[in-house]
Amino acid sequence: MDEHYAGQLEVAKKGYAGIIDPEAYVNDRYHGHWTVKSEKRISGVPVLLQKAFNGGKNNCTLTSMTAIFRYYHDLGYERIPEDVIEIQRDAREIALTHQFKDEKGTPPTRISTIVTKLWAHYGYKGNSSSRYLWKWSTFERELAADRPFILNMANGFYKNHSVTGIGYIIFHKPGFPDVILLEVLDNRSRDIRYIDFNEFNFWGSITRVQPPKLDVQPK
Repeated sequence: MDEHYAGQLEVAKKGYAGIIDPEAYVNDRYHGHWTVKSEKRISGVPVLLQKAFNGGKNNCTLTSMTAIFRYYHDLGYERIPEDVIEIQRDAREIALTHQFKDEKGTPPTRISTIVTKLWAHYGYKGNSSSRYLWKWSTFERELAADRPFILNMANGFYKNHSVTGIGYIIFHKPGFPDVILLEVLDNRSRDIRYIDFNEFNFWGSITRVQPPKLDVQPK
């Protein structure tokens, strides 16, 4: 049976995720002597647990949407409700018209459409788009702009599951490629979890949530 690396949940079994201690994980998996080169974390994204909402077993994507829209409420998008239960309910009502089912969850190809319609529901001309092939700059661009995103994964530790991307840590070791760990809120735990981007080479999608400029919004 595969064992986990140091700093990784036992159930992760040497996979790409379930990382709870970044430094311990990187130094075990990649053989020591790594230092932090750079790091970034978006502050203010609420930690939400999908089990707290209606249909909690398969509503991970809607929970990520709820967290992100609640984050934008605090940034001044005041037509977005303060109550996360209300945001989740609005997102679910839209999702039900776009193939969401409580027993199956949200189809990845419909996530960006639901996000865009949720912006419109609150009276904003926000946008959203999903990518199914990516490079690191796709993630880095969103995080540098303080835009949390939805990451949906098709297999592995987070099979058929969505998490909220909020940051990264990049580790450096002379003579070796950098190791990038994504920081995520996984809708299952209140603690930040990490994903090894270097081992993240499978099917999935990143949905970017793009807010409009507040200064052009009608009163």
